[in-house]
Amino acid sequence: MTTDLVDLPPRFGMDRPAFDRIGRRPPGELRLASTVILVRDGAAGDSAEVFLLERAGEMAFAGGVSVFPGGGLDEADRTALPEGLVDGPAAAQAATTWATDAEGAAALLACAVRETFEETGVLLAGARPAAGARERLVAREIGLRDVADRVDAERLRPWARWITPEGMPRRYDTAFFLTTVPEGQEPDGATTEAVGSGWCTPARALREWEDGRRALMPPTWAVLTELAEAGGSAAELLAAAARRRPEPVTPQFRPGDERVGLAVPAHAFGHAAGEAS
Repeated sequence: MTTDLVDLPPRFGMDRPAFDRIGRRPPGELRLASTVILVRDGAAGDSAEVFLLERAGEMAFAGGVSVFPGGGLDEADRTALPEGLVDGPAAAQAATTWATDAEGAAALLACAVRETFEETGVLLAGARPAAGARERLVAREIGLRDVADRVDAERLRPWARWITPEGMPRRYDTAFFLTTVPEGQEPDGATTEAVGSGWCTPARALREWEDGRRALMPPTWAVLTELAEAGGSAAELLAAAARRRPEPVTPQFRPGDERVGLAVPAHAFGHAAGEAS
């Protein structure tokens, strides 16, 4: 694993007093999470587009920030899994990718499918959901297994893994997956956690961030940066993702006199990223 560090843009840093306050708090508990990068071919042969949600400003975590669909694991993601997920090929591959066992990998995949359905209405399964299933799932009246007997977890390709540094009040070990939307479905972003959603190219999202019209967190910014550099169609990105073996990315603080910056290993941008030979 490479140890070379790349400094993130200064905007992702913080004032020294804020950093010192973080240092006086116990580290937050590390929670597993899944995030899904939905991609599609752009219009008129443009680079692939990604689907982003703009989180509501009043959200306790990442309010007002543009994110990919996703969230933290629920207990049901571990205990009420769709049929065949633990023993399926997707879990076997994910177990190797995320350095866990089949049950842990299946939970990450189930979380990815559930969060994508809850936040976008896209169900990564062979069958369409019953009317009202999405609302009942959000309300925890039913579980993912009640929505779909089997899910199409093989669609989910590993892309990145980010771990929140110690000292932050909310910490996540997040598996990023990349996939396309099943035929006949379209994401809508109809979730109470978001106030807007839509498709755009990674390059456009980054321009809007640079212009101050869009807020991003470091992992989202880094993934968008890598996707913008890669370019290509959705199929080409899927093929690239199939070869990836993501190494963990944990940002490191760079304390200064007045500001504290962030740096990440170079493989956060695909430089020396792990790939199957």
